[in-house]
Amino acid sequence: MSAAAPRDLNKPRIRSHIEALILDINSSRSHGRFGPRLQETIGALHGTVVELGPGTGANLRYYGDNVEVIAIEPNPVMREKLAENAREHGLALDIRSVRGERIDVADGVADAVVATLVLCGVDDPAQVIAEAHRILKPGGSFFFIEHVAAPAGTMTRRVQGIVKAPHRWMFNGCEVDRDTASLLRSSPFASVEIEEIDCGVSDLYVRHRILGTATK
Repeated sequence: MSAAAPRDLNKPRIRSHIEALILDINSSRSHGRFGPRLQETIGALHGTVVELGPGTGANLRYYGDNVEVIAIEPNPVMREKLAENAREHGLALDIRSVRGERIDVADGVADAVVATLVLCGVDDPAQVIAEAHRILKPGGSFFFIEHVAAPAGTMTRRVQGIVKAPHRWMFNGCEVDRDTASLLRSSPFASVEIEEIDCGVSDLYVRHRILGTATK
């Protein structure tokens, strides 16, 4: 974990506004690319679902009627749009202003946890994964989509090294070259299924993604 002092969640920085704007703009693109898979997976969830870092609410369109969604969103700039999207989709949403490293949900409460493009931007991704495991019921699932480090030695990996610092500033701490798959595979989950996806050159240095489900 970063040795820096924890972020003050009630004082948004300029880059928090930039991040919220870009995520909102890109939500339709994400829907076009991953919409059917997200509908199939998120749409089938039931009971209590905890979504980590929902941003402005790109995934809210996929939830069915038989869910109670707890949104863990530390960026204060996101919350107004997140609440607006929840109303638009007729979804009762419990928004909590805490970080993923310390989720204020009791052990074994959640039927599912959802995180899309989240583990790249938290201070301690291993701790967030551990928290997802903690709050899940036995047999519960953790669904994730993340951009990850490009294969070693590739041009994309070299570009990631060049843009890493400015990208991290622009996207409020997001790291472009994390080996998130290894973190998930070494986590306490009973099983982890990971699909590797290359989104192509249109996604520049974040073209490599992983998508999958970890089961407790």
